[in-house]
Amino acid sequence: MTVGRLVQGNNFLGHMYYVYVLLSNKDNNFYIGFTENVEQRLDEHNAGKNISTKVRRPFKLIYCEGHTSKADALRREKYFKSSKGKTTLKQILKDALADNDAFCTKRRLV
Repeated sequence: MTVGRLVQGNNFLGHMYYVYVLLSNKDNNFYIGFTENVEQRLDEHNAGKNISTKVRRPFKLIYCEGHTSKADALRREKYFKSSKGKTTLKQILKDALADNDAFCTKRRLV
């Protein structure tokens, strides 16, 4: 797993694939996805261009991890959507959002 991109000067070395988690400000639930461009994908979700998330807008990005392999990123996305992966992700996000436990416990992974 790689977090971020390797940079030499202004050039990025290698292509990155990302698994991301969005939080819906409307229903406080998470959305897990895969992309090559996190900023563009977040904009698409918030513009209503994704049918499965259109009614849950707006979203904010709360977690992202980068991979140099597309297969690894897709495998990680699939894992996060599994029962065991959701448990792992809840633990990762619980630690990241520990300053607001009451809000965090109301969230649900979908």
